[in-house]
Amino acid sequence: MKFAGPIALLLLLAAASAALAAGRDNAGPSASRCGGQLWRLKTLSDLRRNKVKLDPRATAAGAIAKRPFPRPIPRVRRTPFQGQAWEVVAQVTDYRFESGGVRLILHDGGSYMNAVIPTPSCLTRRTRARTDLLKTWRFFLSECTQANSGGWQKLGAIVYVRGVGFWSQRGPKRGSARNGAELYPVTGLRVVSGC
Repeated sequence: MKFAGPIALLLLLAAASAALAAGRDNAGPSASRCGGQLWRLKTLSDLRRNKVKLDPRATAAGAIAKRPFPRPIPRVRRTPFQGQAWEVVAQVTDYRFESGGVRLILHDGGSYMNAVIPTPSCLTRRTRARTDLLKTWRFFLSECTQANSGGWQKLGAIVYVRGVGFWSQRGPKRGSARNGAELYPVTGLRVVSGC
């Protein structure tokens, strides 16, 4: 009986530690806050992140839009498009802040596609190229954005956008490629004009 006090105290401390850890996890990155169940792919935090070739290959939005749409949409990195960083020169026609980051609509020679810069709160310690992602976020916010109104905002900047290939749902999403191809996450941004 005399050990009931210390044992109860240890159990209470263990429960408090677990609750504190759970509270920290709730405040950290999650599918509900960071872009859905594929958020680890979208932030280069997935198990196959080290297989991605981060040295970008130059291409055009139109060439990306012609890639065949994989069925089903990959939940892990399994296509060559997802295993490579790409660089396109395009006009950012519009942008919008979303829960997982800032979505850019890119226009290049008659083709459109989306690219997303993830919000820093969605990056983990395991996120690959974390420094580049944070630098891109800070740069875009300080150089290219107005006050966040919550809706779509016009921009018109001409930029070099570097990002990892990502397959999204096909459909009538504003400014999306017909095949659902996106650059997500954006790993670098260099402005030619307009910001």
